Amino acid sequence: MIFEFAQDFIATGESMEQKQSRLNAACTAWNIANLPKYERRKALERYLQSYKVQNPGAQDSSFLRKDMEHLIKQKNRLFPQVKKPIMHAEIRGEGDRFSISAVSMRTE
Repeated sequence: MIFEFAQDFIATGESMEQKQSRLNAACTAWNIANLPKYERRKALERYLQSYKVQNPGAQDSSFLRKDMEHLIKQKNRLFPQVKKPIMHAEIRGEGDRFSISAVSMRTE
């Protein structure tokens, strides 16, 4: 499911390290999408603030905000019934060929 909702976003990473970073962001977007609608904006703001602190030299975060908002919408469009949070995800592979392993938590 992660691959289906975030494949294009992850694939734009040039190195496996960048792809892993994008996978981490996609998992955060997935988890934010699982929140009640009224909590999502605040959770996204917290994520963006944390990103700025951890990446002080990073450019304007407006592109990240747009990507995250798109991923949140994409998750809820494709998998609205799935509410399991993603606890960990890892990417493996080379170049454009990669696989994703993920651990989710049962919430029911």
